[in-house]
Amino acid sequence: MPVQYAQGTQNYRGSSLMANGRIALLLIVALLMGAAGGIFGYIYITGGSGEPSMSVEEALATRQADEALVREAVGTAVAQAANEIIPAALGAAMQAERARQPITFNIVPAESQASFTVEEDLRGVRTTVVGLTSDVGGAINVVLGDPAASSIGDILISARTLRTDNDMRNRALRSRILFSAQDENEFIVFEPRELSNFSADSIAVGETIRFDISGDLTVRGATQTLTFAAQVTLDHEDQISGSAATTVLYADFGLSIPDVPSVSWVADEVELRLDFVARSGR
Repeated sequence: MPVQYAQGTQNYRGSSLMANGRIALLLIVALLMGAAGGIFGYIYITGGSGEPSMSVEEALATRQADEALVREAVGTAVAQAANEIIPAALGAAMQAERARQPITFNIVPAESQASFTVEEDLRGVRTTVVGLTSDVGGAINVVLGDPAASSIGDILISARTLRTDNDMRNRALRSRILFSAQDENEFIVFEPRELSNFSADSIAVGETIRFDISGDLTVRGATQTLTFAAQVTLDHEDQISGSAATTVLYADFGLSIPDVPSVSWVADEVELRLDFVARSGR
């Protein structure tokens, strides 16, 4: 009995193990089939119907339209940039070009004056004599971007209208010193020959530039080469103002001072000066 019982028990256990193995196998197969079904289902759903959303011609048209929009956007951006950059660049170029073109400024007599200054002893008192006239004219050609390229035309000054604070002295100037009562001696002429020693390479509104002017000064038919120390201020685009001065010996021009009882001494040196305002016709 015990042996038979043991054998029956072993047979039962073997049958149970086989049944369990079949169940496990079935479960594995079911899982695999479920997974495969899920994968296939996913593929089926996401794979779509295979129908085209548009024709090739429509796709090309859409692509071309998109490209046209991009080109238009780029073109607009470029045009806007060009509208901003090109005028600025052209303006700067034109301004630079204008800065290298001469501007002619004409001396305004009513706002200018030529003068001479000399020391004398009048009735025993040291006196500074100043003779003035506003009858002065000439043209100054200024190159703002390159002052060294500037030029100055002939400057004419009326010797006949020079006035001091003494009428008898004025008459002596016209009749015995400058002889300006005579038509051939009526004007003092300065002919500039060279501009040099500029203090700057350009000049802008509100700035002042200093330089030298060398040229020939003719007084009463006698000519001497002189150098004036000058300065010019660009007041605004259409106006300059400035001055030029030098010292001369009047005897170098063949001039002499007549003996007058009230004048015991006259200095040999005379300061010549021009203060001017000049405007352009632009």
